[in-house]
Amino acid sequence: MSKKRAIIIRTCLLDTDTRVAKEIDVLRASGYDVTLLGWDRQGNTAPPEPGENPHREIRLRLKAPLGVKILPFLPIWWCFEFFQLMVTRWDIAHAVDFDTLLPAVITGRLKGKPVIYEMQDTYEDKIVLPKPVRYLAVQIDKLFLRLASAVVVIDKEQIEELAGIPHHHVVAVYDSPPDAPGNIDIITEKNQAFTLFYDGGLYKSRRLRLENILAAVKSLEDVRIFITGYGDLSDEIEAWCRQMPDRAQFLGRVSYDEVLRRSLAADLLFAIRNPVIPEQRYICGSKLLKAMMCGKPVLASKGTSAASKVTEENCGLLVDADSVEEIRNAIIKLKDNPGLCRELGANARKAYEQRYDWHIMEQRLINLYQGLGSETGPGTQQ
Repeated sequence: MSKKRAIIIRTCLLDTDTRVAKEIDVLRASGYDVTLLGWDRQGNTAPPEPGENPHREIRLRLKAPLGVKILPFLPIWWCFEFFQLMVTRWDIAHAVDFDTLLPAVITGRLKGKPVIYEMQDTYEDKIVLPKPVRYLAVQIDKLFLRLASAVVVIDKEQIEELAGIPHHHVVAVYDSPPDAPGNIDIITEKNQAFTLFYDGGLYKSRRLRLENILAAVKSLEDVRIFITGYGDLSDEIEAWCRQMPDRAQFLGRVSYDEVLRRSLAADLLFAIRNPVIPEQRYICGSKLLKAMMCGKPVLASKGTSAASKVTEENCGLLVDADSVEEIRNAIIKLKDNPGLCRELGANARKAYEQRYDWHIMEQRLINLYQGLGSETGPGTQQ
């Protein structure tokens, strides 16, 4: 029996999307031949050497900006995507985000093949839009997602975000980190100071409020914070850290192994997301899930999906992202109560093992693929 062929479509490459990289690994381990159809928006990334990647890659090498400035370039991408989907052999297409969906569902109908629509980002909620404009954008999103064979959300609260998803087949696959072998026991050395750690995309558009975290730490004795990541906010963060070298350090972009090591070594992790931006209000993000895996207490912003999960699992404290005083008081409370830290961390680990373990998410993804693979695509004939 020949292998099933899956094609994953993304307007970036794997160096900026670890989630898709994990999904490719899951599919390959389950016997799928995988092709990544991606967009090299730097325009200068060398294609992989033959045999370098265990999956095939098809790339559009065209420089394009991030955010809404990409809109004038989308027709070029859509034409490229449509052509490649028509000439490439595949059994299931996996379109990540709205900017890949239209050519995918059209070719899915033409070829009689199933198409999965994965909503990592809700484009209409990346910025605050006037209500009539947002309503129109949501209706357009819903119109096209109806044409998909199934919908993957990365947080079940995205269903509420869109006031319901008009599809009978919606699966929540959280962006949980794979478990670290014997994770709690990896780090045995005690920190000399109460240590916070943050890693991830550092973009101004996300309004991360890291300046408030740094301001809170600046006035605290025996507290240190380490920040890693990349983005257009990196220079500012590095400048802030230079002003308080005994409290904060910016490490730039580091390997995943280093991120994992520092996460396991930290006393406190945080998932501060500004609820003013709808996308950040409805998606808990990988920071919370990483804290759960590491068995660490977490600070989360009030009014967010992360906050509801922290409350449900009793695995951290909630703060107002705009209140330096609340953030400072929460850090002090945890620093001065090691027993509370251990209790919240144990609750976090239990939640990961029972509800958010990546193995659970892997099985959901494979069940989805296998179910669609046994069905006929929309509008198709046997």
